[in-house]
Amino acid sequence: MVGMWEESIASNRSALEIQPDYHHATDFLVYAHLQLAQDAKARTLADQVAALPKAEYPNIAVFTAVAVVPTRYVLERGDWAGAAALPVVSTGRAQADSLVRFTRGLGMARSGNPAGAKQEIQAMQELRTALERSNQGYWADRTEEQMLAVSAWVAYAEGARDQALKFMRAAADNEDASVKHVAMENRLYPMRELLGELLLQIGQGAAAQREFEASLKENPNRYRGLYGAGRAAEAAGDRQKAAGYYEKLVALASKADTARPETARAKAFLGR
Repeated sequence: MVGMWEESIASNRSALEIQPDYHHATDFLVYAHLQLAQDAKARTLADQVAALPKAEYPNIAVFTAVAVVPTRYVLERGDWAGAAALPVVSTGRAQADSLVRFTRGLGMARSGNPAGAKQEIQAMQELRTALERSNQGYWADRTEEQMLAVSAWVAYAEGARDQALKFMRAAADNEDASVKHVAMENRLYPMRELLGELLLQIGQGAAAQREFEASLKENPNRYRGLYGAGRAAEAAGDRQKAAGYYEKLVALASKADTARPETARAKAFLGR
């Protein structure tokens, strides 16, 4: 998770050659491909995981991996409609199921269906309660952060900007104050990056830039993080910084197997 995506791909591919059903490695592999805009490779792996029959896995890391791989494919590409339409799955593990509910809720909130997003928040609340009752406070806290993030984007969709920022900042601060778990070292989506996106939507470019830059320190070389930082710097009038971030984005996607609009926008800016 230090931004060495080519090395991550190689090491996790080696792990899967030894143990093909080690889906935890598949999760890292998909994540790395998506950072390089290698969406076709990621899609092949995501489809394979989505087609897996329900099974009893040896540990929670595999349950979370199976649940999260299809969610990453839509989130990392900013496909909010696709996120909203993600099928509901029940793995039998609340930690894993919450990842899917978060993805659906965020997708709904960002694609014009705040009412549907509220239903996903309710589903997450039930999962959070189940986690608390089973003495899994760590995972209950992660679900709480997910609920706050979806609530933020619902509030934004409904015009309550101050409330949206309050919820999203709380989610980011809480995630930053927590430690990573071996089952999810590659967390689903940086909450502070989402805060930057929200600030950018509201029109606070300079504030958004600070959040994206803070997120990139913890999550280096992320495709969407670099793009967001570039957009925020551009909105704040800092063309030099914007160019720097866009140059890094274009370099990151130099071996892309799919055209992404963010890369095209970065190239257009640099061309000007």
